[in-house]
Amino acid sequence: MDRPARRTPPRMLDVTTYVLARAGRLGRARMARMMDGHGLGLWHFAVLSALDDSAGPPSQRDLGARLGIDPSDLVDVVGVLEERGLLRRDRDPSDRRRYIIALTPEGLAELDAVAARAADLDADLLAPLDPSERAAFTGMLRRVLDHQEDVAAPSEPQ
Repeated sequence: MDRPARRTPPRMLDVTTYVLARAGRLGRARMARMMDGHGLGLWHFAVLSALDDSAGPPSQRDLGARLGIDPSDLVDVVGVLEERGLLRRDRDPSDRRRYIIALTPEGLAELDAVAARAADLDADLLAPLDPSERAAFTGMLRRVLDHQEDVAAPSEPQ
């Protein structure tokens, strides 16, 4: 059986930025569908992950700055997670104007479940690569991301 014509014009396949963006969009769409099954979005996953990764409970402002989420958007994301019991938002006892955000045990369990499904998606996305190629690709991609985050203007969405 003949393979259908590629959707991507050959010239565009030589533009790494395009290929990376296109693969990212396709992967992100699959990730979003999976997250929908959990009643969450990608920002919810990012917030839960950042809380799990934090040395101590961060302020809501620090969390937003770290993730590059607009403060008004973060209020909505945190509100959904708080309503579901996946995190706690408490006034900072040392500064009542600030909120401290902490992951709950239920939030950690949900994060673990989503992360396991995300790992399955990654394995499917990277299926054409053997294990050593996957490791090399992931390492290179992280270096590219680190570099881009270092050079991104503070006002650019990350």
